Amino acid sequence: MYRSLFILCLSLTTLCCWAQDPKFSQYFAAPLSLNPAFTGFFDGDYRIAANTRQQWGNLGDPYNTYSVSGDIKLVEDENFINSYFSLGLSGLFDESLNKALKSQYISASVSYYQYMDEEHRFKFGLAPQLSYVSKYLDYNKLTFASQYNGGGGFDSSMPNYLDLKNDKTSYFDLNIGANFAANFDYWSIAVGYAQYHLTKPQEAMLSNSSDIVSARKTINLGLLYLLNNNIDLNFTGVYNAQKNNKDIIFGTVLGLKPGDETKMKLNFGMWYKFNEASFYPYVGVAMGNISAGINYTVYGSKLMSATPRTYELSFIYRHNNFKGFKVPCPKF
Repeated sequence: MYRSLFILCLSLTTLCCWAQDPKFSQYFAAPLSLNPAFTGFFDGDYRIAANTRQQWGNLGDPYNTYSVSGDIKLVEDENFINSYFSLGLSGLFDESLNKALKSQYISASVSYYQYMDEEHRFKFGLAPQLSYVSKYLDYNKLTFASQYNGGGGFDSSMPNYLDLKNDKTSYFDLNIGANFAANFDYWSIAVGYAQYHLTKPQEAMLSNSSDIVSARKTINLGLLYLLNNNIDLNFTGVYNAQKNNKDIIFGTVLGLKPGDETKMKLNFGMWYKFNEASFYPYVGVAMGNISAGINYTVYGSKLMSATPRTYELSFIYRHNNFKGFKVPCPKF
């Protein structure tokens, strides 16, 4: 009974709060969704990143979120030795309620980074991002009280007697991000800020009225410290605020290189989400240009005697990235 009640509450929450932007615990694997200024903020020529997240998989129909992105630095020449432009394209896909509610975010961004000194230790970047958002609710994949067959189940062929006309919505949106980075011999730091939904788009779904999408603010912080040639520490934190929903995540990743001659590095980390009292244990591996990781959510408190199962998988390819792991910026 408690499990059924939990699933019902979860479904109602999803319908009421679907306007919240999707987020990842492995936020570094969805860089263009975290901050548009992360377009071109990496070591290498171009980057491809993918991330998948599944929530509540053991408590009914899972809540799935996917992201894929690609960004490339434009070729430098004699006119741009102290600055560079980058282009990025990203897609964020969300589905819940037995895949009845689907959302798509397709975004294009362009960034400009300016070095602030002759040694290229300090740089500042600014990036606008244009997004097209579409959301669709398929009522045929849901069941309602009028479809109860009396035998403990539901018959979807029976009418639902609902007059719900607004089953989809779409709009264009504008975001902007800024990022500052400083690089030194054994450590580097990056601080960024992003503002989403600058155009104040309106969504109309489940009712005849339109609601303005709440603005989202994101602050990111990263610090990379090289203990020696084989060990590094990466501290990262993110603050998200959208209407009454505020998230604070902070954690660290320990990178271990087995030997001087290998291109492989093992990553072990842990993040903590303050507003949920949740931990994110993380295990990853990097081999030259390729890195992959997995994390699992450990909830600090149980909800209705049930423990949700949530995990993420990530993959990142950075072309011409490998430099003996002496990277000049935190790995976002």
